[in-house]
Amino acid sequence: AAPLTRRRQVASRGKAPAALATERTRRSLVMARSALRNPEEVTSKAPTPASISDTATVILFDFDGTLGDTETPAMIVAFWELAPYFPEASVTYLSEQRMKTYVRDNAGKAFEFMVDVVEEDRKKAGLPSVESVRTAGSEDPAVLAHVNAERAKSGLPTIEATRSLNVDLLTLQKDETVEALATLAKPCPSVPDVLAQLKSKGYDFSIATTSGKPRVPVSVVACQYEAYFPPEKIHSGESDFEPPRFKPDPSVYLLAAEKTGALPENSVAVEDSTSGVGSAANAKMGLIVGYVGGSHIAPENEDGHAGTLMAGERSDDGRGADITVRDMRDLVPIVEHFKAAVGGGETPVKFTKALLDGLCDKYWVDDARVA
Repeated sequence: AAPLTRRRQVASRGKAPAALATERTRRSLVMARSALRNPEEVTSKAPTPASISDTATVILFDFDGTLGDTETPAMIVAFWELAPYFPEASVTYLSEQRMKTYVRDNAGKAFEFMVDVVEEDRKKAGLPSVESVRTAGSEDPAVLAHVNAERAKSGLPTIEATRSLNVDLLTLQKDETVEALATLAKPCPSVPDVLAQLKSKGYDFSIATTSGKPRVPVSVVACQYEAYFPPEKIHSGESDFEPPRFKPDPSVYLLAAEKTGALPENSVAVEDSTSGVGSAANAKMGLIVGYVGGSHIAPENEDGHAGTLMAGERSDDGRGADITVRDMRDLVPIVEHFKAAVGGGETPVKFTKALLDGLCDKYWVDDARVA
């Protein structure tokens, strides 16, 4: 059946005072630069609780594009790092519209995957590898001038200046993304208020992300989330496992549930990507809430993106998001409903019309899940 949808007017967010924003930027920049020199500062492992509650309801958040509006700035950094090496690269080809399309189409994907695609395209075109071009400094000068001007908008150095670092493109991308997010990361709409509400209601929560450290801790500082997510509340598929375990592998969700002291079936996962939904589904999370309110999802693409989150294409059993929302404020009543339903022995949880009618913005849910 086609998902139900609903529209309500979205309330606007107020902006932080300039002085607070300046202090936030200063602290996150200091942390970013320190973390790049001393990564152990932000990779501490959380202690395992003495016992796992069989009744506690916890919320496990993805970070990029869910808590933090970081997907767009991070993807812009990635695009302008790869741009000189696209087989078709030219000043005309590397337009703002192409950048926006690339950001939209690749949001949520690992940079390693994007590099592999470019390398494969270059191989098909009979061109040398990206690293060989970087080492030789043989990029098109006109393309480099154009790319450097765009990189400057994110506070990044010229491509030529990065050669002296003697690092590969993957390492460069990680470091430059941390630097950029220290100033560009912002909370997704309504998230600070939602975290405050959940905390006031006694819920515990953690971050379960594929992204590595120090990227996420630095973004937490930039978003002013430190009170909610100290280092021991940040769990990373890239940094907390050797070798890394990227979503849709369930490991990071299982780790986050354990460290937050709850059973997976009593945990709520909040995700904006298909791989993240797949990870939560494979970890058998009790409820999966999809989210399409980040800036990397254009309004005209919301329906399609919600559909992919609910389709379950990246999960082993075909399970997708149980419900998808556009406004994070709707998470609070959904979590309350889930807690009550699980406490009453209802699985899988269904959504009452009274609950859905009370949501403040558009949502997507299968008719079969409506009681």
